[in-house]
Amino acid sequence: MDKLRVHQALQVKAQARLSDLQAALNDAMAATADDSKSNAGDKHETSRAMAHLEQEKLGVQYSEATKLLEVLKRIDPDTTSPTVRLGSLVETSLGWFYLSVGLGQLTIDGASVFSLTPMAPFGQVLLGKKAGDTISWQGKDVRIIEVL
Repeated sequence: MDKLRVHQALQVKAQARLSDLQAALNDAMAATADDSKSNAGDKHETSRAMAHLEQEKLGVQYSEATKLLEVLKRIDPDTTSPTVRLGSLVETSLGWFYLSVGLGQLTIDGASVFSLTPMAPFGQVLLGKKAGDTISWQGKDVRIIEVL
């Protein structure tokens, strides 16, 4: 597994999410602007309030997606450590995990990699471990094969 490719794929996924949220936010703002030209009374006010709530929700999601991208930009994928830490690509008996941001599963060269934060429950269990260690996860022994 190539850590640089995993990192780049995550950046692309995070940027795509940010772009999608920006487009949705722009659409919501345009819909509110169009709706404000109407004056159909209570229905109009309810519609405007719901559009405003949607804008707020999208704004929060956009802010969170921006933070994810910033975390990824701070990680140097060329840096390695013998122990698991932020930026580590870890091969376990359960599969590959990249401690960075929580964007879920990626497929790189036909292999699955799960991106998770060090604050995720499994991420916390992995932190500080090294190749050859065995951890217990959900009643199962999980062997750490490699830390990149």
